[in-house]
Amino acid sequence: MPQQEHTISHVENIQERILDYIKEKGYQYNSILPKEEEMAQELGVSRVVVREAYSGLRSLGFIETKRKKGTIFIKPKVFGVLKYIIQSDLLDKDSIKDLYELRLMLEIGMADLVVKNVKDENIQELEELVEKEEQCEDSEELKAIDIQFHTILYRMTGNRSLEYFQHLLQQLFSLYTPKSSGWLKNEMMTHRTLVTLLKKKDVELFRLAMRVHLENQFVRKEKILNGGSTDATDRNGQNKTGPKRSRNKII
Repeated sequence: MPQQEHTISHVENIQERILDYIKEKGYQYNSILPKEEEMAQELGVSRVVVREAYSGLRSLGFIETKRKKGTIFIKPKVFGVLKYIIQSDLLDKDSIKDLYELRLMLEIGMADLVVKNVKDENIQELEELVEKEEQCEDSEELKAIDIQFHTILYRMTGNRSLEYFQHLLQQLFSLYTPKSSGWLKNEMMTHRTLVTLLKKKDVELFRLAMRVHLENQFVRKEKILNGGSTDATDRNGQNKTGPKRSRNKII
């Protein structure tokens, strides 16, 4: 086992050296990189190690291999790895909690951008969603409205990476929302407050309201993650809190 750890560490080191090499040599996106044997000579390592390093960089979205062309340096897909991890359905509960805390920090931190960029059409769109959710009794539709609401806020930042990140996280967190429409409607009353504060362009109160909103949601989601009583379901429609559910894996 120590030998395996050493090998993995060595390969990761070579990955970093390859990225340094790409930077030092001034490779641009879509440039063809040296072949495995050539890169091995450049770095003074075996071709096998370079092959494993290339494989890792390919998985991370830094390079791709095309027939008759070779290994190509591409524009990294910032959240490509996170997308793979989330869709694998293998995150443990601590990782999910960490990601939710990251979401909380992002949405609170982006308050300035949201308030700065808010337009009349944004307010109108958000108000229409709030009115729709206030009349809604269907839990699945309420969850969809919640996602739409926060998607609009992320879009208002003008940051496409943030938008995509939010899209990935919502796929994950929607799995750990209680199905009770009463709870959802009570929680979403905060949306009305958020829209009111946006109209007033009150950054500090908007940030505070967003914190309360997300922290209240997190309390419920954390209860689900810890195996508490809930009727949340997984992506296959199965109850996630039955006696067969693992307390360590969210699958």
